[in-house]
Amino acid sequence: MKLIETLQQRRQRIRRNIEAMRLRRIRRHTRPGYTHCMNCGTRLKGMYCHQCGQYALDIHQPIWKYIRQYFENMYQFDGKIWMTLRLMFTRPGFLTNEFNDGKINSYVHPFRLYMCISVVFFTLFFMAAERATDRALLSIAGEQIPDTVMNILNRADVALPDTTVYAYNTETLLQVLDARGAQHADSLVRLHYEDRGDELNLVTLPRLLFDSCLTRTAVHEETQTEVGVLRRTARLGTPDEEERFYLDLPIDTVTGRITANTYDWMTRLDPTEQLHQQATASFVLGQLSKWTPLFLMFLLPVQALLFKLFYRSRRYMEHFAHATHLSSLLLVLLAAPAAILLWHFNAERYADVVTNTVEDAVIFLTPLVLLAYQLVSMHTVYREGWSKTTAKCLLMLFLFNLLALGTAAGLIAWLAAKAMGRV
Repeated sequence: MKLIETLQQRRQRIRRNIEAMRLRRIRRHTRPGYTHCMNCGTRLKGMYCHQCGQYALDIHQPIWKYIRQYFENMYQFDGKIWMTLRLMFTRPGFLTNEFNDGKINSYVHPFRLYMCISVVFFTLFFMAAERATDRALLSIAGEQIPDTVMNILNRADVALPDTTVYAYNTETLLQVLDARGAQHADSLVRLHYEDRGDELNLVTLPRLLFDSCLTRTAVHEETQTEVGVLRRTARLGTPDEEERFYLDLPIDTVTGRITANTYDWMTRLDPTEQLHQQATASFVLGQLSKWTPLFLMFLLPVQALLFKLFYRSRRYMEHFAHATHLSSLLLVLLAAPAAILLWHFNAERYADVVTNTVEDAVIFLTPLVLLAYQLVSMHTVYREGWSKTTAKCLLMLFLFNLLALGTAAGLIAWLAAKAMGRV
């Protein structure tokens, strides 16, 4: 009996502690840390001053709380956004109806939700696209390596690295071999000194690669100057790995010049053409990262106008909220196929895009999912029969895609003309 009473008392104590923690958590969000507004001096009755509107911010709080409050105030990135995303995925059209009924503060505002998703999507997308562009430029630079040589290097019985020379741009050579699809490029080209980048390095590589790609070149003056400086200061301390590399170079003791034969695989490339390609790629990528978000934002009122064309009895703002929710879902769903395509592009596995069953299903089912979602959403928002809603949905998608493709073609043509005049 006494044991039961002890357990009951303990259970009540735990419940009181949980309730106290809940009340403290609510109090932190509803009661300010001071009594008067720091800005105008008015007595506070909540977390916001009713006189000037300033939030009762604790200026002595840790930096991570400032960051959290920034996202909460700017994008409402708190518990509200997770509930909004869940309802957006599970109940098509529900958020639009709630917004049109005036229930705005219970969920993230449609346009704010779209801005939050678009910032995350385009930031990650263009970071991956920049890497894909770099690999494409490396592949172009690696076209001077014949395909027959690459096929031999990828064979299982390829000869091991057996030729050791001093060469420039060896790190870029490794990246090019990797971009061209070479298996274990770091085992084909072995760098004797790490962290030297594209400066002169001692490298061991297969004789086939040496004969087909490397060309003898003169020692760069920067290398010769650095050797002279390091040899004069070598006695001042213990040399590190980079200094040992320069000290081990064969030197003419009379003239002080490097006597080793040096090679470079990029001597056959036109430096002007390389700079032109890099400048063009950087310009195009920069312009796309600038105009693509604006282009999709421009399509929001266009889609709302099409909704207005089919449902004239509704107010335009109701259509705009619906278009914004649909575009937010579009960006979220596009993340999966975009990630798959960029991954294949980075890995130089274009042929595998349509051979993986799961990835193939994700890429080709995404448009069908979007179509089904918009159909259910239009049926929920505009409350018409399925047959009439289906006809309007298909016709509206046709007109919207026609306008979007036409606008995109014009934008791409303008960017191409601008790029040709730019570089």
